[in-house]
Amino acid sequence: MKHNAKAEAIVREICAEYDIEIIPGNVYPMPGQTRALATMCQILAKYGEGHFRLVMTTLGETRGNNALIEQTSLWAVSDLIRACPDWVENRTSEWLQWWDEIPLGPIIATINQLRGVVHQRHALAGAIYWRLCTYAQQRMSVQDTASTIKNKVPEVGRARSNANREQAIETGRKLIEIKGRLPRGEWLPWIEQQSGLSYGTVHRYMRMAKAA
Repeated sequence: MKHNAKAEAIVREICAEYDIEIIPGNVYPMPGQTRALATMCQILAKYGEGHFRLVMTTLGETRGNNALIEQTSLWAVSDLIRACPDWVENRTSEWLQWWDEIPLGPIIATINQLRGVVHQRHALAGAIYWRLCTYAQQRMSVQDTASTIKNKVPEVGRARSNANREQAIETGRKLIEIKGRLPRGEWLPWIEQQSGLSYGTVHRYMRMAKAA
């Protein structure tokens, strides 16, 4: 498919910034390579350079996805960026973290089984969107619990009554639940940045919950 020479030059320049090599269509791509020059030019021409950069950031800078920069994935990511502007613009760090977790390769392989029956681009976008919604809901649940802990639960040092003790135990149960949800390595930063409690208090609440 023919594409504008100016668009191609911009695409090649941006791909070089992301260390993505554009290769001929008859060569099998390795990680960091793509044959989808025409598709990238189409996305750039249709939605602009800023949008195209977001597409390349999403695929080129998340775990394992620079090996999957092809026609279907490019269009699916482009569609999702347009469909989820709040996530992309206001929760960019989380957006990229979610894409780190998405098993894009296996999803594409599964979608390929539907080739000839459903539109690959739309099927892939739908499957990924379900994953993104799941991650967003989990994050909101963790944040809501953090807000409850920060705003409503007294320090154990002040929790002398039976009612406050029960509240501390309930908080300990919520903390145990959150710890189980968070990815490896994020528990201690979460305590420091989100809980509003000291490390000692958090551990005390959790011990109380386990002993209750």
